[in-house]
Amino acid sequence: MVFRKDSKVDAFQRQISALRQQLGGDPGDYPYEPVERPRSPTSDDPYLKDLPDLDLIRSAPVTPRELEVVPEPAHRPASPAVPAADALTSVIAHTTTWKGNLESSGSLHVHGHVEGSLTARDDVYIAEEAEIDAAITATNVTIAGQVRGSIRCMSRFEVLPRGRFSGDVQAPVIVVHDGAVLAADVSMAQPGDSRAPLHTPAERLARGGD
Repeated sequence: MVFRKDSKVDAFQRQISALRQQLGGDPGDYPYEPVERPRSPTSDDPYLKDLPDLDLIRSAPVTPRELEVVPEPAHRPASPAVPAADALTSVIAHTTTWKGNLESSGSLHVHGHVEGSLTARDDVYIAEEAEIDAAITATNVTIAGQVRGSIRCMSRFEVLPRGRFSGDVQAPVIVVHDGAVLAADVSMAQPGDSRAPLHTPAERLARGGD
């Protein structure tokens, strides 16, 4: 696109030529020489001199813009893995409510509501949507939901970041992740160990402090 600005001299010359034609003069006696103007409007006009040259912009090559890759934080903690279910795993579904005693010769995965007791030879996993009010006994117990009661672990007790537990727990290894809530009487010993206290602090208070 080319912008052309007529000066006052050009307008005056056109008016003289039109007047001579009306008076009957020969236009050839008064030759009109057009004034050549530069293609760029920014050379003469002080108001447009700061604008970019459109011809240069059109001729400039277009290069694709590279995407900026933001590296992940080096110290980002890894999310705990959810235990996998197999043929020996019993599952209490999210829409299921269990009241009573439940025993498994393998593992237990709980997604629903349980009141009573849960006993498993291997692992007990409490999912995020689960709500438990029970006594739990297993080799390993992992909590991602809400649990109240007592827990006895032969090996490992773990509360994941969204887990909530209140009660008493006895396990040789206890792991509590950032964000978890644990309000419990804790004994880091295997069940049946002679070093474990015979009664929890609440039981001792009820018995008069013995």
